[in-house]
Amino acid sequence: MKREKIVELSRFLSYILRHHPEEYGVSLDRYGFTKLKELVKAINKRKRRVREEDIRTIVEESEKKRFEIEGDRIRATYGHSLEVEQVSPEVEPPQVLFHGTSRKALESILRDGLKPMERQYVHLCETEEEAYRVGRRKDRNPVVLKVKAREAFIKGIKFRKYGSVYMAKEVPGKFIENMLGKKRHSY
Repeated sequence: MKREKIVELSRFLSYILRHHPEEYGVSLDRYGFTKLKELVKAINKRKRRVREEDIRTIVEESEKKRFEIEGDRIRATYGHSLEVEQVSPEVEPPQVLFHGTSRKALESILRDGLKPMERQYVHLCETEEEAYRVGRRKDRNPVVLKVKAREAFIKGIKFRKYGSVYMAKEVPGKFIENMLGKKRHSY
């Protein structure tokens, strides 16, 4: 399968499994799982020709581990806007994590902290580069924020991790530092 088809199908799977399963007649259990065969059938009924092997390839080759297959079931591992129970383990985070966002959101984030908005969790990155790439989805010249994750953890903020993504229900502003002006990004 060509790279652009993999990206397109991965985005489509995210749309269904994270946000709008009902649009395709897909039902999720409380952990976000659905039968893989039912998902393939639903996609083929409405969208395009896809095989179970194509979906398995996306799951196996994904660096970010956006999806997981257990037996005959599949789910999105994080990024849900709909309510699902999170099964990723709570972890002690590294000293710092990073969050990429739009310049427009900066003032409210520094004042009110990071909130999940339409999602269940705030997503945090291990590197500035990755946060910058994520932030580019919202702004051509995004802001990268440094999150004092270990300090937040010590003060009671719970973190989860799946793949390379760390998640928290929210991060208060006192644990966030604006990196704007500290370093020129060339990612």
